[in-house]
Amino acid sequence: MNMPDAIFTYSIEVLVLAIAMDILFGEPPGILHPVVWMGKCIKSLQGLATVFKDKDKRFYGVFMVAVMAGTSFLAGLLVVSTQFILPKAITLLVMAYFLKSTFSFRMLLTSGKRIMTGLVSGHPDAARDDLKALVSRDTAGMDEPHMASAVIESVSENFVDTILSPLFFYLILGLPGALAYKAVNTLDSMVGYRNREFIELGWASARFDDILNWIPARLSLIFIVAGAVFMGSPVNATRTCLNDRGQTPSPNSGWPMASAAGALGVRLEKQGHYVLGGDFSLPVAADIARANKLVGMASILLFMSTTVVIYLIQMGTLIR
Repeated sequence: MNMPDAIFTYSIEVLVLAIAMDILFGEPPGILHPVVWMGKCIKSLQGLATVFKDKDKRFYGVFMVAVMAGTSFLAGLLVVSTQFILPKAITLLVMAYFLKSTFSFRMLLTSGKRIMTGLVSGHPDAARDDLKALVSRDTAGMDEPHMASAVIESVSENFVDTILSPLFFYLILGLPGALAYKAVNTLDSMVGYRNREFIELGWASARFDDILNWIPARLSLIFIVAGAVFMGSPVNATRTCLNDRGQTPSPNSGWPMASAAGALGVRLEKQGHYVLGGDFSLPVAADIARANKLVGMASILLFMSTTVVIYLIQMGTLIR
């Protein structure tokens, strides 16, 4: 294998190790977390934006995207390059650590547990407080069905952002691609809001994030429908997705959310904005656990599929 091939390659060993790290250990401490490092860089760049007038902040936002994606891609190249100077076992562990930082399977499936526990145990106020950390909407006065809906929406949407897309870009451009995607996604989560403060500064990150997630969002239908074979209705998942996917303001989020709504047979509603699965009833707290199982199964099928694709590609390379 020549150097360019080695730099942009991917391996089953790295993927399996990354998945094992995520399941066994979850998120590393903030001081050691590559995504936290990205967040600090974004904060620094965001602080510099104050010197620009509003009309110039859109151009500075483009610069922020280029800096974050570029430096993260280069960091990925540096990590992968360690294979030329370090023992293979150490290189695999380092690469797996950085790949694991781009996805959060364990955190995704446990993020709504406290909210569900609060609702089931009769502590809606505590559940509302926990929900604030999960969604950007106003949770004050939100009733149980709409809180459950918000959690299910978040879990299904984040299946794309935190699982599918990182692995998609890992397959295309190896670890550098996965890290570059995560940098853009993190940037979007911090400044990509349509409010007065970020409408200009976050324009580029929001648009670029939409572009990067365009294909993975549509692929999510396949994996959620496959997961629904075990955890719900694949027919309703497909029908609801095809009917309601365009109801959300985002060009991508409607795909996984509408698929999950149909698979679970629940109505997902952000009041005043959209309704997905309008033929069904609003969910209850117990449906959060069902959503976690559905997305968990979809993620397992995704991991298995990614492993098979890597194996087939590697076999094809060996044959050539």
